[in-house]
Amino acid sequence: MTDSKSSPFIIEVTADNFETDVIAQSMKTPVVLDFWAPWCAPCKTLGPLLEEEAIARDGAFILAKLDTEANPELASAFQIQAIPTVMVLDQGRPVDGFQGALAKKELGEFLDKFATKKTAPGLEEARALQAEGKFDEALALLEENFEELIEDESARLLQTRLLLDLGRNEEAQEFFDALEDELQESEEGRIIRARLDLKAGADDLGSLADLEASFAADPSTANRFALAKAQLADGQNETGLEHLLDIVRTDRAFEDDAARKLMLETFEALGPEDPIANDYRYQLQMALFV
Repeated sequence: MTDSKSSPFIIEVTADNFETDVIAQSMKTPVVLDFWAPWCAPCKTLGPLLEEEAIARDGAFILAKLDTEANPELASAFQIQAIPTVMVLDQGRPVDGFQGALAKKELGEFLDKFATKKTAPGLEEARALQAEGKFDEALALLEENFEELIEDESARLLQTRLLLDLGRNEEAQEFFDALEDELQESEEGRIIRARLDLKAGADDLGSLADLEASFAADPSTANRFALAKAQLADGQNETGLEHLLDIVRTDRAFEDDAARKLMLETFEALGPEDPIANDYRYQLQMALFV
């Protein structure tokens, strides 16, 4: 049997690694967060059972052990009032949990609700293809495995994003509208909604070539703003954000601070890890405080 101390499926959590080893990890695999303390007798019963399950299930979930005595700030952030407390994080948010020690059978039944789910065929490959910009191939792979993927939330969100990547905006909107409210309000769901809003906001502007010609002939704030909206809808994020930042610096009052508001919408659409969004977040903050 694998030693729990050497198992890749069991980690010790601190404030230093919480963001990467718990939040970021939960975007790929469910994380079972075990709040315990050395003096807690029930913790000494539950902890080994959780470790056994993590090893036996071979990566179906990651067990993250958090010593509340050593990390009181994290325990406080999660409003932990009694230990042991177990919390399941999936896609960056708590989805289930319990307080107190469970018997082995009860614990197994609890873990069965999420830890037995395996990645559907084709999903990881489709994600890799999307990262390479091969949107048609990624979408075709999802459609090829439709029967296996139809109940997979991650696959449905990815399919919506791929339709957006391919410029099939009306289909993407239909897919998004058909998602459950919980999916629409997830972090990825909010990113998709923001992207859809950007696309919709540029529908009546005309062609990108015409807008570029209009701005070249008359570099007014209004023409710059229209061009920026069209560029963002076209995926020219850096160019569009640069135009908006220029408006914030030179004509902040334009249409009730519209440039700053559109920058914020764009940041939401690009997501928290996009380097261009992060660069312009900083530049916007500097512009607002100068």
